[in-house]
This record gives sequence, structure tokens and C-alpha cells, in this order.
Amino acid sequence: MDSELVVLLSCIASACKRISSLVARAPIVGLTGVAGTSNASGDGQKPLDILANDCFIEAVRGSGRCSVLVSEEEDAPVLLSSTGGYICTFDPIDGSSNLDAAVPTGAIFGIYTEGECVIADGDGPEAVLEKCLTNVRQSGEELAAAGYCLFSSSTVFMVTVRTGVYGFTLDRLVGEFVLSHDNLKIPDPGQRIVSGNAGNVARWQPPALHSYWLSLVEAAYSFRYVGALVADGHRTLLYGGSWLSAPDASAPQGKARLLYEVAPFALLAEQAGGMAVCGLDAQTRVLSLVPASIHQRCPLFLGSTSEIQRLQAFLKAQ
Repeated sequence: MDSELVVLLSCIASACKRISSLVARAPIVGLTGVAGTSNASGDGQKPLDILANDCFIEAVRGSGRCSVLVSEEEDAPVLLSSTGGYICTFDPIDGSSNLDAAVPTGAIFGIYTEGECVIADGDGPEAVLEKCLTNVRQSGEELAAAGYCLFSSSTVFMVTVRTGVYGFTLDRLVGEFVLSHDNLKIPDPGQRIVSGNAGNVARWQPPALHSYWLSLVEAAYSFRYVGALVADGHRTLLYGGSWLSAPDASAPQGKARLLYEVAPFALLAEQAGGMAVCGLDAQTRVLSLVPASIHQRCPLFLGSTSEIQRLQAFLKAQ
């Protein structure tokens, strides 16, 4: 593995350790309330969202291996260097609306390969910024690494560098991540579990998704839904089944963001032997999509290969 990527991943892991401590103390020190501000996606921010974002930016900038970063909490990409380096994207706190209830939260990140940023003599600051930031809008095929950190009963750091999926659990006695999930594979067939917001099923698009959900009810599937992308995705990677982040009438493009949430999870799923697709017929491979904007939303159907193929066959027959 590229030594530059190792350094960047190490800095991200260190940021996750710091954020884990903040999450554990959030209700005590008042980090779960309303900050009174909104991020670029229009979501209300909590103080912990802002602090976690600062932790990631500091870690990525300090690594010296990143040229541009994109965060859910930043309106525009942040240019760190015009001389090259990886492009890092992240959601610093996924599921922060659940903090007051002590529900699991997490952080998601993607590391994209260095894009071309050719600077000409005489280019001013605005021209340099425009040329470098154009490279941010890449498909998941350009991900060099992706992962997430789950803040729950334990802190788990899951990562792929396109050679499988590996998980590390934070040992608080020594303050280090220890390998706990070696070359993780999504069970297939896995547990008969489906995850999705049942309250919105009747409004899912296309309507055939509603019929598909009812078919799983009739087949006696278990339903598990936390409402935090990292928590639901982590369970799906470990237990199998499927996770449906579907579009509906109020959110026709879904709610998760392609560049720094959907694409990283899609890479993890594929590297673990599963599938990640989207589209009205669930036939579009997520990693093939090129975002039109840095905060573009995208639906996601992810899980064991057999379960996603079951979904595809059902929609095709409608």
C-alpha cells in the first residue's frame, strides 16, 4: 500500500479516536444541543458536528497528504494544497440527531485518487481554486480507500484500500485500534434482515418498492432500523441481509450524499463481497456514478449479493 495513503489513514484514525471521546462526553459537556446553524445540505448542526468537523480538517491538513477536502459541514471544497495529494471527503458525525438518545453514531470518509490540477503562470487564487476543485467530482471508481468509524458500545474503525475490508476496535486501555475483523465478508446467505424507514415505505419510488417491502413482510424477514447510516450499514456488513435507503416523494434523490457517504459505503460493500446499487430498477452500480455537485444526494440499496439480486429480479418483473 502507498505509504502516503498509510499516513493519511493513520491521521484519520487518530481523529476518530478524538471524536469518540467527544461523543462519549457529549451529553455531559453540552455538545448535543442545537448550535443554531445549518450545514450545506440544510441540516441543523449540533455543537458536536462542528467540533468533529474541525477534528477531521485538522487531521487531514496535518497529514500533508491531502490537496482538497470535502465535508458535509462545509459549503464548498477546501483547498489545502495546489501541489498535489489525495482528495478526502467525509461526514464527520453521521446520525447526530440521535445523540440525545445515546443512539450509535459514526463518521464516514472516502479518499479519492489525486486529480489533475495544472496551474499556469499568472493564475490568481480564484483560478487555482477552480482548477483544483473541479477534480473533486469523481466517481467511486476513483476511491483509493474508504471507511467509517462507529461510535457505539465499542468504537470500531472499518476500512478498505481495495484489498478487502478490515475492522479495528479501539482498546481504551492502550488507546490504540486493534484488528478485530480480518478480511470481513458479508454473509451470503446472511440473516433474513432488511433495514429501511418503514414509516416512508408507502411513499417510496418507484411504487414497486412498496410491494417488495410487503413481500419481505410475508416472508417473515426481521426489520432493523437505527436511522444512522453508519449503524445500519455496519450491521448489514456483519450480518448480511439488505439495507434500503430508498427515494420517496419528499426526497426523490434519497437523503444520503453520494460523494462522502454513499460511494464509500458502496466500495466497502463490494470489497466485502456484497453489492451496492441504485436507480428505479436497482440496476445502476453506485461506484459508476459521477456526482454533479459535491453535496448531491443518492439512494442506496446495499447488502448480501443474493438479497440485492432478489430486489433486482422483483423490480424487473413488475
